[in-house]
Amino acid sequence: MPRRETELSPEETERALRNMVKQGTAAQIRVTLTESVFLVAFALLLGAPNTVIGILAAIPAVTQFLQMPAVILIERYKNRRRFNFITQLGNRFGVLLMALIPFISTLEFGIFLLMGALGIQAVFTALGSPSWNSWLKDLVPQERLGRFFAIRMAVMGIVGIIVSVFGGLFIGDWTIRNPDGIMWGYSILFFFAFLAGIIAIYYTITTPEPPMLTTHEKMSYSDLMAKPFQNKNFRNLLWFSATWGFSTGLAAPFFTVYLLVRLGLDIPIAAALAALTQLTSVIFFRFWGRLSDRLSNKSILQVTVPLFMLGTFLWTFSSIAADYNLTIPLLVIIHIFTGFSAAGVNLTSNNIGLKLSPRGQSSVFIAAKGVVAAATGTIAPILAGALADFFDLYQLSFSITWVSPTGVVVVDAYRLMGLDFILILSVIFGILALYRLAYVEEQGEVDERVVIDAIMAETRRNVKTISTVDGLRHTFEAPIKLTRKAVRRKRTKKRDDQSVDPRPAGQEDHVE
Repeated sequence: MPRRETELSPEETERALRNMVKQGTAAQIRVTLTESVFLVAFALLLGAPNTVIGILAAIPAVTQFLQMPAVILIERYKNRRRFNFITQLGNRFGVLLMALIPFISTLEFGIFLLMGALGIQAVFTALGSPSWNSWLKDLVPQERLGRFFAIRMAVMGIVGIIVSVFGGLFIGDWTIRNPDGIMWGYSILFFFAFLAGIIAIYYTITTPEPPMLTTHEKMSYSDLMAKPFQNKNFRNLLWFSATWGFSTGLAAPFFTVYLLVRLGLDIPIAAALAALTQLTSVIFFRFWGRLSDRLSNKSILQVTVPLFMLGTFLWTFSSIAADYNLTIPLLVIIHIFTGFSAAGVNLTSNNIGLKLSPRGQSSVFIAAKGVVAAATGTIAPILAGALADFFDLYQLSFSITWVSPTGVVVVDAYRLMGLDFILILSVIFGILALYRLAYVEEQGEVDERVVIDAIMAETRRNVKTISTVDGLRHTFEAPIKLTRKAVRRKRTKKRDDQSVDPRPAGQEDHVE
């Protein structure tokens, strides 16, 4: 992996962008099979209580502090591709350890091995994050930032949907056929995640890297680390990231626990609901990507953060819904609503950090953003786990009483118990995060009313397009286009081996 010092040509840039999409696809398989539903279900099989679930969720956050020293290594060696090869390889060993737990450990010790495996993955991921974000910052053209990440995240979302559904069906079938060896089924999933991770490494090391720009070669470590905090606007973004990280850290780790333990659903249903969220996000990634390029990331966040909080609040109605056999309809509504808002939040919260970080200093600024979010993201799930166990003993309910000559009718209107209290706390801190976002300044930002009008106009256009079935084609055209382009390039290369390329000079295939 030699180091290049010249700028990438347009053709090399397009090839690098295509590789980044393919890398994300393989990485999404690994993430889907080793995080969220399958990770929590595996931990519950090992006997993990809510407190341990919170610790598992906090491990990736606490290791984010390693991003700051990792910046120094990047600034010294200036080879992001090689650095990411090493960190991704270390991460994959952590995945392999997860796959081996049912074979090398007892049930009692397995939870400690699981925490160790997650720790290994999180450490190497944190070390690699600054170089990865800096690489993307220099690679993706500024004017295509929203569209590129919308396409990349949409492709990853489609893959996540497929993997989540088939993974859930596999575990459901395995549980029926092997009731005494359920954990072995998870081991198979984790091994497939390991193989997918190795494929992601291949696309990483074969992606051209632009020269690394820097403006602070002679700065001391302390001066370098202080730069993001001296920038007033970026400091406001750090406040938002910290508060938002605390809000999501309280609730996100326990959604799967809520489904499996509180509502008693099976893994296939939980996986299908997770896939529904991803499907909705895929459909709206392009939607939010176009709006963020036209308006601004902050403008989109000011609309999608409240919507995401509303989706979190709807979880607290699950108890009442169960009384009227409306649990599944409510969960479907929640996951669709969450997928719609999460697509905008995830896309723009990442892009705003890249956009506001000065060129040549992106690794330092993004690392600072990750570390600040890690501080609250570490505390939140551990605190939530402890509070969840505490609130299991308490319940708060509201009822409506109707008194008539024929009798008295009492109807439960609202009920909070256990994890519901944690979700309410998450919503409160989400509102506080929205307040902190107001202080962030971004070029091109507009009033929320303008965003809502643009959303309505874009929705009407999409509905009209979908009515001709063309909209669905555009939603899923990215992975098909990538496959078609790859086949075309292979055929062209084969013809080149046999004869002279018949195309005019300069006419190349591109993925827009």
